[in-house]
Amino acid sequence: MRNRLVAALLAILLGSFGVHKFYLGKIGQGVLYAIFFWTGIPAIVGFIDGIVYLVMSPEMFDDRYNHGLSSRGDDVMNQLIKLKELMDSGIISPSEYEERRQKLISRI
Repeated sequence: MRNRLVAALLAILLGSFGVHKFYLGKIGQGVLYAIFFWTGIPAIVGFIDGIVYLVMSPEMFDDRYNHGLSSRGDDVMNQLIKLKELMDSGIISPSEYEERRQKLISRI
């Protein structure tokens, strides 16, 4: 799971070499930054990338670079807890609980 603060610090401090792009799984972009580091342009763009990562919401960062797993995982966990409460209170049957649980888990 990629961390927004780590990506921002890498972009600001080592952006000219594209380290933040490698960290975020953007290998092609990282190679371009590394090839053109001597021009100084990747350093400027890396600094801007770092600022963008810092002001980006955690949900947007997760959606873009973690494929939404962090926030989606929390959402699925909350739904599983509610589903278990429904089964425990007798509102849904154990077989219906298991069917819905499998559907939720498959979304992760």
